[in-house]
Amino acid sequence: MNVERAVVEFGAEAVQLYRAMAETRHDNEVSDSFLRSHVASRLHERLRCPVHIDRLYTALAVDMGVPITPDLISFLGAHHAHVALYADRRPTAVIELKVFDETTPLPTVGSGLDKAQMLQRLGALQIFVGVMICPITLSLEARIERLHDALGGNMYVGERQASRDRQWEWCFACASLR
Repeated sequence: MNVERAVVEFGAEAVQLYRAMAETRHDNEVSDSFLRSHVASRLHERLRCPVHIDRLYTALAVDMGVPITPDLISFLGAHHAHVALYADRRPTAVIELKVFDETTPLPTVGSGLDKAQMLQRLGALQIFVGVMICPITLSLEARIERLHDALGGNMYVGERQASRDRQWEWCFACASLR
């Protein structure tokens, strides 16, 4: 199963479902918690594996069998992975999800990504970043290119979606980080 493609499919599905359900004015008003929950639920259905939402990084470290030290607890703090995939009671992947609609050139995925990368160095853990990309000051294509340059790795970009008012387009993308 290609996780990137699944995250893109389910992320776009979540945005469309939320805009219909909440009758939002703009597509990028999708709730972060709805996006996480929908993507997690659909990944569980598709992959048939345990999936956690907002799993503390300290809990992930324990589940990975990483020795817990005061320094590690201090570093991980109360940060959590948006979505965590498991196999055999161990985390295999974390997925950070973000709506990229700021006027800044790159999305602020957050310090959670640093926490995930630390755990990746301590054990076998894949990291994915799923992003709803919205044009603000730059075109959609320019924002996609900047995101790809920033995240590197393997990035899958989904189909362009028309906004509710048909005045602009957005898309969902997902990158795997090494």
